[in-house]
Amino acid sequence: MNYVADTPRLELCRLAGIPIKVDITFALVPLFLLGIVQQSPVAFSVLVAGVFLSVLLHEFGHAIIARLFAVPVSEILVGGFYGYTRMLSAPPSKLANIIILFAGPLTNGLIFLLCWNALGQPDVSLTGRFGPIDPAPWLEGSPWKLQAVWTLGSINLAMLVFNLLPAFPLDGGKIYRDVLSALLPDTAAIRTIALLGVIIGLASAYIGFRISLVMLLIGAQIAIINWSILKAPRDAENN
Repeated sequence: MNYVADTPRLELCRLAGIPIKVDITFALVPLFLLGIVQQSPVAFSVLVAGVFLSVLLHEFGHAIIARLFAVPVSEILVGGFYGYTRMLSAPPSKLANIIILFAGPLTNGLIFLLCWNALGQPDVSLTGRFGPIDPAPWLEGSPWKLQAVWTLGSINLAMLVFNLLPAFPLDGGKIYRDVLSALLPDTAAIRTIALLGVIIGLASAYIGFRISLVMLLIGAQIAIINWSILKAPRDAENN
């Protein structure tokens, strides 16, 4: 994603000259993974760091491709299961924008493939669950490593799929907006994605109500953002 309101944040370092910042919502990550602490504190620590790197690399994927299109990037923000790449100018074309947007989920897909390969390329169900695994030698005999790779693979698969859904402010929402705008007026394309986004947000919130507080909050936020855009489509034209 690359849409977020201002939140309290801290600059950690610079990567390829780009300031890397973390905001207060990243506290949701250890909250989401809290159940793993009792099973393995080491796996918990590795996973918190792994989620941070997954979000950072997702956004760095946006930033690197943006620079290839001569679009300057001023900062990368890492939050709770989302990120933001601040670009100082618009991409030169809608195709360039689509490529830049797709680079983030593609990065998560590559991380998932690394984890999936380490687990022995197990079957993956439509719900994202892994079948029987045949772990790589470096994972054998180490339950915390196995748990960390398993969970990190699942998280990156979820980030890949979720970010490609047709809803604002997800990358998929902006990709489909730009695709639809080739067939429809810009306002109609935005309203179409926003309507789908409200439905997706409400569905995610409902599922989250049953299984995850974090998913409930994310789904509610997506529904609110898309309802706002549905009423005022211009809010999404430059994001």
